[in-house]
Amino acid sequence: MGAGLALLTKSQLRHAVRHPVALVATLVGVALAVLAVTAVHLVSESVRGGLGAGSGAEWHTHVATRPGLSEEDYFDLRRRWRRGELRGVAALYPVIDGYVRIAGRARRLVGVDPLAGLRGVGASPLFANAASSNRLLLGDVLAVEPRDAQTIRAAGGRVANLPVALQEVAGVGVLFGDLPTAQRLLGREGELDAVWLQVENPRLRLVDWADGLLPGIAAALPEAGNPVIDGYRVTSLSRWSPVRRFADATAFNLGMLALLSLLMAVFLAAQSSRAHIARRRLEHQRLRAAGVSRGQLRGLAVAEGLFVGVLGAGLGLAAGAWLADALAAVGDLAGADVDAWVVGKALFCATVAGVSAAGWRASGAGAKRRFGRPAGRRVVGSVAVLALALCLAHASLPSVFAALLLVCFLHVVYMVPALGGATRWIAGWARSLTMRANLRSVVAAVRAGQSDDIRLALAALSIAAAVAIGMGLMVESLRRDFHAMLDQVLWEGVYLRAEPGGAVPDTAAIRELPGVREARRYGEAPARLAQGPVTVRLAHLDAAEAARYGFRGGAPAGALLSETAARVHGLGVGDMAHLQVADRQLPVPVTHVYRDYRPAQPTVVLPMTFRSRLPVDAVAWNQVVVVTEPGAAATVAAALRKDHADVRDHAEIRARAAAAFDRSFAVSNALTAVAVGVAVAGLYAALTALQANREREFRLLAAVGLARVEIWRLALTRTCVLGLVAAVAAAPLGVAIAWVLCAFVNPLAFGWSVNLRVAAGAFGLPLLLCLAGALLAGAVPTYRSAFRGTA
Repeated sequence: MGAGLALLTKSQLRHAVRHPVALVATLVGVALAVLAVTAVHLVSESVRGGLGAGSGAEWHTHVATRPGLSEEDYFDLRRRWRRGELRGVAALYPVIDGYVRIAGRARRLVGVDPLAGLRGVGASPLFANAASSNRLLLGDVLAVEPRDAQTIRAAGGRVANLPVALQEVAGVGVLFGDLPTAQRLLGREGELDAVWLQVENPRLRLVDWADGLLPGIAAALPEAGNPVIDGYRVTSLSRWSPVRRFADATAFNLGMLALLSLLMAVFLAAQSSRAHIARRRLEHQRLRAAGVSRGQLRGLAVAEGLFVGVLGAGLGLAAGAWLADALAAVGDLAGADVDAWVVGKALFCATVAGVSAAGWRASGAGAKRRFGRPAGRRVVGSVAVLALALCLAHASLPSVFAALLLVCFLHVVYMVPALGGATRWIAGWARSLTMRANLRSVVAAVRAGQSDDIRLALAALSIAAAVAIGMGLMVESLRRDFHAMLDQVLWEGVYLRAEPGGAVPDTAAIRELPGVREARRYGEAPARLAQGPVTVRLAHLDAAEAARYGFRGGAPAGALLSETAARVHGLGVGDMAHLQVADRQLPVPVTHVYRDYRPAQPTVVLPMTFRSRLPVDAVAWNQVVVVTEPGAAATVAAALRKDHADVRDHAEIRARAAAAFDRSFAVSNALTAVAVGVAVAGLYAALTALQANREREFRLLAAVGLARVEIWRLALTRTCVLGLVAAVAAAPLGVAIAWVLCAFVNPLAFGWSVNLRVAAGAFGLPLLLCLAGALLAGAVPTYRSAFRGTA
């Protein structure tokens, strides 16, 4: 027993020394998969931390509201809770939520009684230590961002004409105080706006657990069981705060890309095992004859898989953390820490990828297996097409990504073999009989039932290239729509925003400046709809400006809603939006829904005819658009900067918006590159196995007089044709992926409608990488077969 194990161990080490490239390829594939998983998890947490920042978010999962809510209503609700009538509710917090003026600028003020529930308080930055906790709960103290603290101190340390003490807390997002202080500052003693609820049930706990496994999964799941409370409207926090859902959706979509890399790494490990078996079949027979048992062979294979997995996990964790920090810096986000979830996911993914190789070896894989009879393949294909149609008809994020997996399945089973069979006509171009036979063997290599390892390797490479193409087409389509939206919404001219505490810009004086054609002032006010907060903008919606929002019916009589507002609040054209602005209820008919690609608060644009119906103090007239004569924008901007600090011209705004757009897709571009790298490594493993199986063929060709260089050229030509098959197959799949992303994923995740545009530039680099990867993957194994006689 011991002698056999020692013999097997020596054989394994000798093989690793003689053939290090295969082991390194598997290790690199596993490390790349862990890199993708780690980077996505950390960047997702950074994105959610940056977009979802806000006071008290860690305390509640739902928001309960009702018209005219008061403290007496809250006390009655609390009595009902103590009697056990509110099932699943673990804590309640009375909240007042309004706006105060700081140096002429409206700032959101949230007042809450944190001790009402005592749940999540310790996790909040507001209560990081006992001193800050006691200070915040005693006296008129506000927790504020450092920049707000400077503004308040410059204004004499007063808010709403009342003196306040300040507690600087980075990341609080709003002005935050205890309930009595906020009520006094808002002048609304005894009133409330909402009751925060901490809801706990098995479904929510499962969602929290799943979110640690795959950040952002909540965006892909149905809304998790809102409790029913008589007399109250209960809304989940993800719907109340659309920015939070945007962050979750971003994280979920990135996670799907990481999953692609992980699946390819598992496939790479399996392919490496097939190559390993092909190389060592004779050696294993000799070891079995020398007394090595099958159990020992299996045990050593598992040990090797675990070693590769753990080592790959360590390398991938380190590289993924570095990549996450780099991508967070590009996106101007705070980095996230490597926690137990990240380490656990890395070890699990790496172990799965590494041990999958052991599974192939232990089971004696490597024998050719027929994929299935033609009739069975037709049945499977029909079922897959039907399931694909049902998934797209269901129109949810999980079903849409399931549809993408089905598309890839059909691609592997049908598209790649069909294209491999169609390469027969290439063989007719060859002049020599040897080259024709060599090229015709490509058909057998990729046709289902003849060589599953090559077929699947090519499919993996073409899927990776197709994902890169699909992402490129989607991003390019979104970029064109985004720029078209900028051209549509932005006036050609100069934009002026009033400084906090500064005077309202004098549009009459601005119109007198040389080169100015028109000056338009815009107002902004915080408001609320039934499902959550919105931003109201007042604009001169004449026919020209309404057309910039995509409305072609002249001057609208009602509100224009952003796509985000329409999705979150369930409103459409012809519906009535009941706005709550300060202490006034304002019913407004919805006239149009316009395209908006910003992950900001839902926006409602009102014509100036509604100005008299809004509270005067609620509207901040903080922006002026100056329409200039052609070529006069720079001169007008220079004149305005003498009296105003925040002055930007049309070109500067476009440049900043384009830079922000490009930063937002840096992560997805990096992940598609990782996926292509993993696929190339997988193709290397498959080609190694293929060349090992062709050893006798190469020896025969050498015996009939072919030089080794000619043999290498034959083998490399075959590899190039295989790469061409993968590239050609990637093109239509990439278009299909882009269509699903534009028509389903973006509207479901972000509320964005994107018009797919098939641009030739999105195909170039992915297809070039596909061909180059195939050539690179085939160069080493074909050289070894031709010049050394072994694979």
